[in-house]
Amino acid sequence: MQFDFYSFLPEAAREQCAALIDERNVRIKVVRQRKTKHGDFRVHARQVVGITLNAMDNPYRFLLTFLHELAHYDVFMCHSSRKKPHGTEWKSTFQSITSPFLTTDYFPEPLLTTLKKHMENPRATFSADPKLMQALRSFDSPNDKKCIFELEQNTVFRTEDGRVFQKGAKRRTRFLCTCLHTKKQYLFPPFVEVNPE
Repeated sequence: MQFDFYSFLPEAAREQCAALIDERNVRIKVVRQRKTKHGDFRVHARQVVGITLNAMDNPYRFLLTFLHELAHYDVFMCHSSRKKPHGTEWKSTFQSITSPFLTTDYFPEPLLTTLKKHMENPRATFSADPKLMQALRSFDSPNDKKCIFELEQNTVFRTEDGRVFQKGAKRRTRFLCTCLHTKKQYLFPPFVEVNPE
């Protein structure tokens, strides 16, 4: 199934994103939802560079993911692969690429205010910034799922793959949860969406 990249963007951002792509020799592909990531940047054989992005219903999350991955492309082209994936070069590049979009033309309030704060020192993943994740989530399509952090301790929940867990205590930034079938314990990031039982 072919997805139209531009249809996932906020309408106001399409022209500017097209200009960013035209300036670079990069292939953009939109793929079905993946559980572990929203997008990625890869260098294929013969130095062909590609960015894949999940098809998603939140245009603001899609735009940010695109800019995040485009920053990886720019760092690779300027510094090759010797730099840390989310090091100083990536942070400054991501800030530079995102800066023109930080207006109400592209992002609504209060998401814009939260995003500006995030961009002062962007993290490797949006899920590392709870305030940004909350702001982005408010633009997701409504569903019956809950994030791990919203559940009471000892709540039983089901993951997308059908496994059943019980929520445990928080360990630094993640929650230790026990699989009720195997009794194995797993660490869950706070913004993983699950179905409470």
